[in-house]
Amino acid sequence: MSAVLDNSNDLIRANNARIVELAKPLPSELEPVEAFPLAALPDAFRPFVSDVADRMQCVPDFVAVPLLVSAASIVARTVRIRPQGLTDWSETPNLWALVVGSSATMKSPTMREALAALQWLEARASDRHSLEMEDFAVKAATQKLRAEVGEKNARKALEKNGEADVSEHFKQRQEAAPPRPRYIVNDLTYEKLGEILSQNPGGLLSVRDELRGLLSQLAREENAPARALYLQAWSGGPYTFDRIGRGTQAIADARLSMVGGIQPGPLASFIRSTTQGGAMDDGLLQRFLICWPDQPTQWRNVDRSPDAQARRRVFDVFRRLDEMRSEDVGAEWDDDANREGLGFVRFAPEALALFETWRTELEARLREEGMTPALASALSKFRKHVPALALTLHVVDGGSGPVNVRAASRALALGEYFESHARRAYSSGLRPTVAAAKAILRKLRSGSLDRAGFTHREVYRQQWEGLADPEVVESALGVLVTHGYLSESQTLSGPSGGRPTFVYAAIEGAWQ
Repeated sequence: MSAVLDNSNDLIRANNARIVELAKPLPSELEPVEAFPLAALPDAFRPFVSDVADRMQCVPDFVAVPLLVSAASIVARTVRIRPQGLTDWSETPNLWALVVGSSATMKSPTMREALAALQWLEARASDRHSLEMEDFAVKAATQKLRAEVGEKNARKALEKNGEADVSEHFKQRQEAAPPRPRYIVNDLTYEKLGEILSQNPGGLLSVRDELRGLLSQLAREENAPARALYLQAWSGGPYTFDRIGRGTQAIADARLSMVGGIQPGPLASFIRSTTQGGAMDDGLLQRFLICWPDQPTQWRNVDRSPDAQARRRVFDVFRRLDEMRSEDVGAEWDDDANREGLGFVRFAPEALALFETWRTELEARLREEGMTPALASALSKFRKHVPALALTLHVVDGGSGPVNVRAASRALALGEYFESHARRAYSSGLRPTVAAAKAILRKLRSGSLDRAGFTHREVYRQQWEGLADPEVVESALGVLVTHGYLSESQTLSGPSGGRPTFVYAAIEGAWQ
């Protein structure tokens, strides 16, 4: 009898082992990403990024990415790059970036540190503009007095001779108020953004502590004109507003850089909407470089003074970039005698070979079967991102003339980094489903769900964390069935008909 029982137990153990083998591991909630390549940063930026990341106990990504975007926004005022050897394909290095993390990951404080140098340029320009406005106020008062005197003299002349020519009395030169130079904008209407862009043809950096609000606004149908301006401002080029009551506002070159933070949940929601048509399916979201790093698992208390020398080096770079002219970086023009618009540089021969090899591999990846249209759209924007990064690194490091191979290779390393983060982001639509599937397994282990059978409704009506959305629960149950953790059976509908009910049961040995 004992031999029979032993054989029976062996059969049970073998069957359970077979079931476990059939059950496939659930996918990860997030795809793996590359760590930020600190060696790819400009030499003047690396010590500063390391210092801030260490003092604030955060990932270096949250410092490095906003710092690179802010530097690129200044370089974009001076020079552009032609990524090919002969064509006139040109890209300006204005970049958009999304920094992804929860509210506890120090996104906002680190971004403030990263943008301190650009904020200093903004404050300095504001002080200078205040002095210019004081001078203008004196000139405007003088012009007003001259106009009043001219009007009196014209009246006297007409009293003596009604046919007298008094036009000379009104030919007063009217000076316009000096525009305020801007580097950073925050919360503003798109009409005001257009006005500031028209006064600052070099471009601006839009900084949003949380980009969720702006993306939500731009997704609304009534805000289609604003969305059109933002789309144009990533590419650059002329843009004109024609409004009744406001007249015509012409922007010679609408060029906008952008950086901001966003939490994982809202980003995943926006990404899912890019596959559903409508306003979010026009490539605006895909124009953003995405930085979604893994967070440190350990923390230590750091209480020391900031590295003043590292900070000073960053400020010195931004001062140089701000004072730089196209000629200072060896830029060229198609018509050297008529230097209109931004000058351009190309890749040096060895750097061009690196870029062409990378570009060939990128185009092959974009044509791979199975790549989602949203991800393909995002990766296609790297045709601009990588040359823009290479130009920025070249200029920040003090380079002049063709972009060298050192800057190109560093830009390619950054491109690989950002591509891995893009892949994480554009697969994040699966994250709530996988998280819900794992939560259901935990409920089975704890006995909160009946292993012998339960329904979809019995899960979501409990309002458990992560399991309150019926659609997410339904998707999660489907994942558990297809991966071999649950069986699914259909009950017969009642005499009055109606939708059938599906019952899910745990496959013993597979979910433990």
